[in-house]
Amino acid sequence: MFRSITSSSSRIARLAAAAAFVFATVGSIGPAAAGDASTAVRLFGTAERANSDISAFPKWTAVLARYEQERALENRPCAGANCALQHWAQFVAGLKGQNRLRQLEAVNEYVNRTPFQPDSSRYGMADYWATPREFFGRGGDCEDYAFAKYLSLRKLGWSADELRIAVVMHHQRREIHAVLVAYHNGTAYVLDNLLGRVADHGALSHYQPFYSINEHGWYHHTGYSPGARVAAARSNPSGTGNVLTSRRTMSPAARSYAGNPDESTASLFTR
Repeated sequence: MFRSITSSSSRIARLAAAAAFVFATVGSIGPAAAGDASTAVRLFGTAERANSDISAFPKWTAVLARYEQERALENRPCAGANCALQHWAQFVAGLKGQNRLRQLEAVNEYVNRTPFQPDSSRYGMADYWATPREFFGRGGDCEDYAFAKYLSLRKLGWSADELRIAVVMHHQRREIHAVLVAYHNGTAYVLDNLLGRVADHGALSHYQPFYSINEHGWYHHTGYSPGARVAAARSNPSGTGNVLTSRRTMSPAARSYAGNPDESTASLFTR
């Protein structure tokens, strides 16, 4: 587990080594397929190799399976005081047919309203991937925000190949973090619980990706170099310029996230 790792450089080295080990163990199928929406995008300026075997990520496969088991609950009448799951499903349904960039902004803003809660306080463990039923009812941490956004967009017709959850090193905060990446119009947009607005990946030079994953496969990222990043990022979906981390763009979730020690130590590789 990363809990015992105190040095930022040690965190990076161990996570990068773990990703490389898993990749070497299960093998490679080469770069993203030609039909993949991410083909022309170097996420956060990195090179990537794809692998269709996601069995090496049991927490990811487990949360996908649990969600399928719970999916029918979204359409059941609300019972009791907690109707957050039904409200989420209704919210997503209301976005159908809208502009895709508007969908990104709306989903990011809605999911980020959910209070941040570390896994240690909710589940008594350093890392647990929550389903929407668990997340909207009890709060969650970075991968839970990313997963709820992933499912929201899947419900809206986005394909799995257009979406990935990326595990990154946040160099400004010196923490391991997870975000949702949505590929659209030849670029990658980042939906982050630390940001109040959607950002083009080229505007976030402090994110070093280790791997990204969806239902169809996972991608090992290498060659990160802040100095070689995209010189000019696209504007954010609202057309008000690139979005960078600041107090003005910080989401409600970010304020409760700040200073939490568990977020930087959670292992996303082990059970």
